[in-house]
Amino acid sequence: MNFLASFSLDAKVWVFISKTKISASQNDIIADSTQSFLKNWTSHGEKVHGDVIVYSDCFLIICAEVSSDSMCGRAVDATVRFVKDIESKTGLCLLDRMTSSYRNKNGEVVISSFNTLKNAINSESDVSSIFNPMVSTKKEFLSSFEQELGKSWMD
Repeated sequence: MNFLASFSLDAKVWVFISKTKISASQNDIIADSTQSFLKNWTSHGEKVHGDVIVYSDCFLIICAEVSSDSMCGRAVDATVRFVKDIESKTGLCLLDRMTSSYRNKNGEVVISSFNTLKNAINSESDVSSIFNPMVSTKKEFLSSFEQELGKSWMD
């Protein structure tokens, strides 16, 4: 992904799945809010090198890196406040960890509940790959964000 190009493999990544597709107008609101968030995002007094994108109209992805070994708790907490602010401004639901997603056999990204996804996998229906929102670094994102059904974190 191009948006990750300027980050090391150890950069922190957060993935938030939207319960609904993210519309163009919601994407515009996210883009506007992102500018202010990134401008003021610091860790231990140091500016955080970060980026935020909407991916496949279903995911809000935040990537961050600081020159010191780790981000402070306040900087991490700022990401949650930012996501809550996005939810408030757009009406999206991004913090429900029971929301899951997969790619169907037509190549479309589908948003579902965790239980619906488990049932779809068990019934060998339309699931071709599964998205893993628990990735936490750029390296993990690149290698295992989207996983083939037989090799996924749910198997």
